[in-house]
Amino acid sequence: MIAQFFSIGLIALLGAMLPGPDFAIVTKNSLLYSRMSGYFTSFGVGAAILVHMSYCVLGLALVISSSLLLFSLIKYIGASYLIYLGLNSLFSKQSKKLFSANKKAKKTEISHFVSFRQGFLCNLLNPKATLFFLSLFTVVIKPETPFHWEIIYAMEIFFIATAWFCSLTIILSHSYIKRTLEKAEKYIARFLGLFLIGFGVALAFVRH
Repeated sequence: MIAQFFSIGLIALLGAMLPGPDFAIVTKNSLLYSRMSGYFTSFGVGAAILVHMSYCVLGLALVISSSLLLFSLIKYIGASYLIYLGLNSLFSKQSKKLFSANKKAKKTEISHFVSFRQGFLCNLLNPKATLFFLSLFTVVIKPETPFHWEIIYAMEIFFIATAWFCSLTIILSHSYIKRTLEKAEKYIARFLGLFLIGFGVALAFVRH
């Protein structure tokens, strides 16, 4: 079980580090708004992962993956939401501003709840996340694994993913990083917007 614990931890860390919608939304909110916005976005992603973990432990992930209707519904809602976030990043007023030293002005741009919601829905509505965790629970975690160990693995994945995105937030919101990227903010916002739109479009064409 200990070897499996570390194997799952490594897989979870590598999965979180791969560039994807979660990476893009945490980066966007950390760079364009504030460190707290990045934190709450990261907590939202972590909360969605807990939801994925819950239905994987209960065996519902297999039902979702085997149902064309449910899979397609999640897929198209998720794709639409990513495209919406991307368009919002492309055309929002915030994306046209340079980094400001006035932190108070930034805090009024996006609430903690909105940051959390964006991270939560971005991960929750991604059927690729469902398939990732399903494969983890069917390939790595064996059917004979005790229930309490499944809970431990679920919490391990949650903490690793949340810690990674919070660490990413700390790095991206550092004053030196922001000063370095100051002149490129509007281009970064547009790039991340296109990145999210691209993921949304690609997600819409994912086959069951």
